[in-house]
Amino acid sequence: MKGLSFLLLILLPGTAAAADASNAVGTWCLNGNSHRLTLTISGPPAGPFTGSLTNENGGSETMDNITWDPAARRLEFRRIGSGFWQWYRGSIVEGILAGRFSHSSQSSAKPALTSYAYHVTGWNGAYLDSALAPRVYEALFNTNYRGVLRIDSSPESHSGYTGRLKMYSTVGSGAAGEEPEYDLEVTQWNGATLSFIRHGASWTQTYTGTVKGRTISGTYTQTGVAGTFSWNGARAQVLSYGFGLPKGPIERTEWQDRTRRRLFHLMMGGNPTPASATTTVLASNLLPFTATPYPPERDDNPSQWPQNYRLTELRFDYSLPNPYGGAAISRSSHAYMAVPTSPPPPGGRYPAVLALNGHGGSAWRMLNGADGYYWYGEAFARRGFAVLAVDISHRPVSERSAPYMVSPLYGGALTGDDSGHGNGSHPAVKAAGFDSDWEEDGERAWDAMRALDYLLAQSNVDGNRVLVTGLSMGGEIATIAAALDPRLAMSIPAGFSADLGVILYHGNHPCWRWLHADIREYVDTSDFHALTAPRPLVVETGRADFTFSQFPSPFAADKQVIRRSRVAYGGETGNLVHYLHYDQHHYHIGDVNPTHASEQGVRIPEVIQPTAPWSLEWQTDDRTFAMRATLFDLVAFFLQLK
Repeated sequence: MKGLSFLLLILLPGTAAAADASNAVGTWCLNGNSHRLTLTISGPPAGPFTGSLTNENGGSETMDNITWDPAARRLEFRRIGSGFWQWYRGSIVEGILAGRFSHSSQSSAKPALTSYAYHVTGWNGAYLDSALAPRVYEALFNTNYRGVLRIDSSPESHSGYTGRLKMYSTVGSGAAGEEPEYDLEVTQWNGATLSFIRHGASWTQTYTGTVKGRTISGTYTQTGVAGTFSWNGARAQVLSYGFGLPKGPIERTEWQDRTRRRLFHLMMGGNPTPASATTTVLASNLLPFTATPYPPERDDNPSQWPQNYRLTELRFDYSLPNPYGGAAISRSSHAYMAVPTSPPPPGGRYPAVLALNGHGGSAWRMLNGADGYYWYGEAFARRGFAVLAVDISHRPVSERSAPYMVSPLYGGALTGDDSGHGNGSHPAVKAAGFDSDWEEDGERAWDAMRALDYLLAQSNVDGNRVLVTGLSMGGEIATIAAALDPRLAMSIPAGFSADLGVILYHGNHPCWRWLHADIREYVDTSDFHALTAPRPLVVETGRADFTFSQFPSPFAADKQVIRRSRVAYGGETGNLVHYLHYDQHHYHIGDVNPTHASEQGVRIPEVIQPTAPWSLEWQTDDRTFAMRATLFDLVAFFLQLK
């Protein structure tokens, strides 16, 4: 065993971030351990401040001791409830607040930091809502139908706005109540009142609504049905890219820069640079793992591509700065790296792949060609790519809950996803005496980004030709990592383009959920895609994938998500490919398929959007055509490989 240290000399590229103009002043929508508060702070940017507080659960409360430290970007205040006092302490990044609060029924005095045991997140409507669109609401219709209502600008509409409505579940039957997504005719939207029409095949529904703070409520009628029905909702996806007007390159880049910093703040403690990073070589010059018999899902023609590579087993150890001033925080991850033994392309450097596993997987499984799900790392290694396969796993059960939760967010995976091959449980990023300020997907994405640091530091790797890929949870983290790290030249998420509203009630594994906030209040999958634009993005989904949906044609949600994603690509829509293969929850290449000879080549949907006003059929149209290219051909094209 040999210890190696490497310096993190590779910084995220791009223009310098604009100064953060957000501050304490404005109306804040807060989530304190699932208790909703509306906080209004008034005064000049530097103070002094006055404020008011509304407890959305009812009750009259006040607040005082409001302070704002512009250098540390820290907001503090005291909440005075009925028989209790809470002190809040959080930092603000681009109108997003994340921090902690204390709770005491004994003393009104400001406590020590260790008493700030609870979490608070929130957003400043005065800062985020500089325009009337886009707007997204999670809503309940007629006390039964859960839906996502979207409003965005449209120069083609008489009102200047357009809309979409997706009913993703019903109260009685959960996600079995999922419906297609309807385009809406918005007749009025001024930020305070909303009117729109939903056109069905044999009916029309007319809606009106009134906005109050982060909420909206109203009524609707339906032709042929007597009576008036109620609906109500609350703001969601407040960082949304939108679906209406494409942004120009400069505006898109500005949105991406702000949104990345906001997500770093919410998900991974601001994306801290490690104070130290050490790589330990656990084993080197290993022969490839036995790769036969090949699973029937494997369609990369492996028998024609020899295993001309060697493996190295690695462990990464990091120390992170402690935001509370104590000892440094530790973080570790495990990986295997495959390096070709064949000569590199002209220039002397190999294109590279950052490969991420899904549930039950590991770095070892991604480089074991006989694995039925995670063989893709080995497939890329056969094709002459340097492959860094990184373990993605779960926290220990004791760290899957917030202080107020009676039980963990989820059980299972008690010893990690593949502890026999090095992928055990991953302890949370947390300071001594505190639980974690990070979200699990933030930790997983941070691990991937730090592994990318190592990959880009290798002299035999072409830093301009590194892609990320993964299946299922690996596709989830590949989606997030590519969104947050523009050093990745391309991304190929497979088995993940989920409608987060659907999977919330579908019984999916909660690995995607946040503990300290509701991810759906901030972004959706299409927003991660928008953060990736215009870099090449190939989204692999199956024509049916009951992992995510029981809808008669489950890929409908994928088509809905990717339709929104295309808007961010604007004139570069050719860089976004929806690979809609015949299978369900598997990874595919589209070369030689031993079980489906007619399914060679990357296949894309024939119909990707409505072909007539108010039409729905495009969402369940399963016709595809072959691009006459495999996934490797697409990679070669997008990365300009010789």
